Amino acid sequence: MSEHQKQTLPEEVPQQHKNLSTAMLLALFLGPLGAHRFYMGRTGSGAMMLMLAVTIVGLAVTALWLLIDLPRLPKMIRCHNAAIDRRRSLDRRSETHGFPLLS
Repeated sequence: MSEHQKQTLPEEVPQQHKNLSTAMLLALFLGPLGAHRFYMGRTGSGAMMLMLAVTIVGLAVTALWLLIDLPRLPKMIRCHNAAIDRRRSLDRRSETHGFPLLS
């Protein structure tokens, strides 16, 4: 890829590794509102938790949902970070061999 092509491509927001302690703190303090799911990039289920939390019954449902999510958070973080590492590895490999990036 020439320097001109690299300059004209739009800059993507780089995905960053997620931190388990940040996700746990969000889950503990704002869990029924789905903050930990928004942090993980799971906006669909985060929005569902947020919409459910406006009612008393929905708040009970999201509190139960949170109890299910808490033990699953470490694995969700590991999978997310591994996917980012694989993507970066593929991008580096594509760049060194002259193939276009996977955007």
